[in-house]
Amino acid sequence: MQSKITLRDVARVAGVSRATVSLVVRRSPLVAEATRLRVEEVMASLDYVRDIGAARLRDKSSRTIGVLVPNLVNSFFTEFLSGVEQVMGEGERVVLLANSQDDPTRQDEILHRFRGHGVDGVILCPAQDTDPRLLGRLRQWDLAVVQALREIGVEETDFAGGNYIDAVALAMRHLVSLGHRRIAFLSVAAQTSAREERLKGLTQSLIETGAENGGIVEAELSWEGAARSAARILELPARPTAVLCFNDVLAAGLMAGLRQAGKVPGRDMAVVGLDDLPLAELLHPSLTSVAMMPQRIGELAARLLVRRMTDAKASIQRSILSGQLKVRESSGNRIV
Repeated sequence: MQSKITLRDVARVAGVSRATVSLVVRRSPLVAEATRLRVEEVMASLDYVRDIGAARLRDKSSRTIGVLVPNLVNSFFTEFLSGVEQVMGEGERVVLLANSQDDPTRQDEILHRFRGHGVDGVILCPAQDTDPRLLGRLRQWDLAVVQALREIGVEETDFAGGNYIDAVALAMRHLVSLGHRRIAFLSVAAQTSAREERLKGLTQSLIETGAENGGIVEAELSWEGAARSAARILELPARPTAVLCFNDVLAAGLMAGLRQAGKVPGRDMAVVGLDDLPLAELLHPSLTSVAMMPQRIGELAARLLVRRMTDAKASIQRSILSGQLKVRESSGNRIV
């Protein structure tokens, strides 16, 4: 069996010191570019693998963090995760992903498993009905925590997310500019801070624009659930001419439901989403949405967690991104 390649082996072949190889491994800017390239070439030729276990012992760290999201139906969370992994990869940390399925009991079980694995920190998107006292328990575990996209408690932890109040306002102003006066809102049923924020944005926007609340319809977060919501929207006493959706998943499902009912999205009823996932451009008609940049939010959450793991007593910080309206076919033309 081949013996394990060490830093000294790499240093000997590359003709540099062990300390130089160590700096290259840790991506230090102190190494000259030509030297770094030569060392990296030798590492590749020798199939060198860094001993993460030794690094863990030196740092007294597991080099792992946990990310807990409420569902994997919405591809927003996969893009969010890619942002987290990009930042954590810079520090050679491994990311453990888990899905709470929006169940606080399952969430607790996963957090205990994370604790058992000795994770250094957690990025938490809380399940609906999460008891705010959970944050106190996590503090007792000396576990660094950043909340993302949803929040329990009032600024008790660092937080990263998007400004959905303003995102809703962008979408509503766009619809009103096209002549829509009666606008419905298609929401998930889960009672979370994410829903509260969107509804707050809706209330403020209705006052600002003078538009009429066309009704709030709830749907389960699934393609089928969103499609079924189309019938209920079409049956509203005063049928809306436009629907703003909680996210792009509901918007896509609603558009499918409208077509099943013989209606053409963007012509018979305008539809606008929130998040601007890649599917927005692939739908027919293409979906008008407010881009919330989930990968960037993931990066912000990860950097907040790195900061928190480095300094447990640092002041609480919030990183909030604003959205950008992406106008496509589903919002239709101006009403004449």
